Amino acid sequence: MVLDPTYIIIFTALSNIVFTNSELGLSMYTDSMNDSSDAQSVKTGARSTPVKKSPVVQTRTTQFQRSKPVEQADTARQDTESTIATNPYFSVQNLIVGYDDTIVVNGMSLMLEQGEIGCFLGYSGCGKTTALRAIAGLEQSRGGTIHLNNQRLTEKTARDSFAVAPAKRGMGMVFQDYALFGHLSVAKNIAFGLNKWSAADKKARVAEMLNLVELTEHADKRPNELSGGQQQRVALARALAPKPKLLLLDEPFSNLDVVLRESLAMNVRDILKRTNTTAILVTHDQNEAFALADKVGVMDKGRLVQWATPSELYHEPVSPFVAEFVGEGAMIDGIIKEGRVETALGNIYRRMEVYDQSGQPQYCEYDYPNGTPIKVLVRPDDIIHDDDSTQTALVIGRVFRGANYLYRLQLDDGQTILSLVASHHNHEIGSHIGILPLLEHVVVFDEKEVNATTWSEYDRSSRVDEDV
Repeated sequence: MVLDPTYIIIFTALSNIVFTNSELGLSMYTDSMNDSSDAQSVKTGARSTPVKKSPVVQTRTTQFQRSKPVEQADTARQDTESTIATNPYFSVQNLIVGYDDTIVVNGMSLMLEQGEIGCFLGYSGCGKTTALRAIAGLEQSRGGTIHLNNQRLTEKTARDSFAVAPAKRGMGMVFQDYALFGHLSVAKNIAFGLNKWSAADKKARVAEMLNLVELTEHADKRPNELSGGQQQRVALARALAPKPKLLLLDEPFSNLDVVLRESLAMNVRDILKRTNTTAILVTHDQNEAFALADKVGVMDKGRLVQWATPSELYHEPVSPFVAEFVGEGAMIDGIIKEGRVETALGNIYRRMEVYDQSGQPQYCEYDYPNGTPIKVLVRPDDIIHDDDSTQTALVIGRVFRGANYLYRLQLDDGQTILSLVASHHNHEIGSHIGILPLLEHVVVFDEKEVNATTWSEYDRSSRVDEDV
């Protein structure tokens, strides 16, 4: 989106009511504005309850009740599996945001070190954008604290409310519509937030940003003369120009085509890493999140279900919801027998990160009673194609992905799994292929934790016979 100059006056006039400079991606602050001298600490008459400062990083998914925010925060604290490190560069603890009787963000806690990139990942309506706006100071919180670079930005307690104004938080913001000024050149768009800088410093900073985003030769062009990807880089350069303490990006690539998104995400990550910029991204696109972020938080119904590295989310999901939301796979049946899990793919033993003197991995028993029904998460990369294997599966569907096929396979007992196979192995639907299950790192869930999922619904679908 390119802003028409006619609207600039309107945005300025309404900035104290609806819009802020941060919402327009203008990053209109200076070093002198980054202190908390204008922070407001006021008494509040709204109903609230004290919230302890025990943070939640990973919690199991629970039923979401809109009318009991304090109760939910207590439940989240009881489910805490790890604690936030002491004095991180950026931290959020037990953040609660809502409107009237609706809780949109419930008990969110996370941390980032300087230079790390975080991401809120989830379906539409899960609360991720509201959380980002609360961090920016554009939404009032009902509880919790936010700290950045040893500065308290937000703290809501039963007795009073403290919040640093959005323009004084030292944050830059990039939105999906770019919010560029169509009547200004690329260079002047980038310089827009540097009004308090000297002419020489401003000129040098703009040149540095143009070089950083590889748009030096386009400095004198107007935004409408650029491609979508180039406009996004201008918006990024403008947000980075004032040297923000934290950069916030709300669905920054949603206006771009799918092919461009991932490559631009990698390019943006490289820029943020070179400038050692701490950032938080909001997206519903898993590939985008994994390409850009060091830490990803999966959100569901206002809760931050898991905050972890992309690899940990994929290989060590804390709940069936995360397992299903992140990546592809299948849940197969198992049963606990003498500490191991018996499945149609074979017995699964719990591997420890411990090795004996000869370098062999050690195993221990699963913490379930004998006879407990279990669901086992099997990813496509857990099933290796092996023509020489005596264990086979029936091909009931496949999707061509260029370098590989994603095969849908049916086991002898009727359960289905997925397998990624190099595309030069072309197996027709209805044929049997040899498989070699690698099940040492699979994740297991008590069957009671697993509801009917889209995977299980897909298992019953008539689409299994299609060759895509």
